[in-house]
Formats: sequence, structure tokens, C-alpha cells
Amino acid sequence: MAGKISFPHGNDWGVIGPEGDYDLPVESTLGHRFHLVDDEVIDRYDGVTDDEVREIDAARVVERQAEELQAARTALVRRVKTEAAQRIATLDWKVERARERDALNGTKTLQEVYAEREVIRRASNEAEAAIAKLASQEEILDFSW
Repeated sequence: MAGKISFPHGNDWGVIGPEGDYDLPVESTLGHRFHLVDDEVIDRYDGVTDDEVREIDAARVVERQAEELQAARTALVRRVKTEAAQRIATLDWKVERARERDALNGTKTLQEVYAEREVIRRASNEAEAAIAKLASQEEILDFSW
């Protein structure tokens, strides 16, 4: 194993090799665990082994994926809510017409239009519940409402 490190692309990611510019502060084969600060090699994972670094990195990946999935769910819910609001708004003309007809004819067509709007709201709520159960980015991308 090499005991030297270089930082050929900046101070934030080391490359370990036998001809490195700096000595490693700990024995390692993972260049990403080191960065250069004021010409000193610093170990980002002070006090842990390379195996523990790999475990930490894997846990961070899982956490980041979970955060990204939740952000995608949130964005999809916003889209559903926006579309539901637009669908409901497109019925505004029907509401006005139904009010006029009900006033002129003594009918109850306004209730029918309100029922149409309620169907949209329920479908939106069902879509939001389904979105909450989506478990992957692929499922998010495939979702339609």
C-alpha cells in the first residue's frame, strides 16, 4: 500500500500513490477521505478505519437517496395539487351557468357541478396517498394522474 498522497485537482480530493507529494496521516487506500488545508493533509474521517469509512459513505448515500426521493415526492404532490386546482378552476363557468339556471328554473344543477369538483378533489387526495407510497425514482417518473 502507498503511503503518499497528491492533490492534482485541487485541495479537496487526494490521489494516493507511491510518488505522492504528502505523507498520509493514517494508513489508507481511500483518497477521498483526505483533503489539504494550509499545506497539511487532513483526514475527514479521523479515528476510523477504511472499512468504517466505506460504511459511513454507504449510509450517507442511502440517506441522500431517501432525501432525494422525498423531494421528488413533494414536487409530484405539488404538481398534482396544481393540476387539481386548474381542473377545478376550469369548471368555474359551469358554476356560473348552473347558478343562473337554478335561479331561473328552480333546478339544482349547481349541486352537480359541485359534485364534479368533489370528484377532482377526491382523486387528488387519492393520488397524494399513492405518491406517499412510491418507493423509487422510477416509480416517481412513471406516476401519472
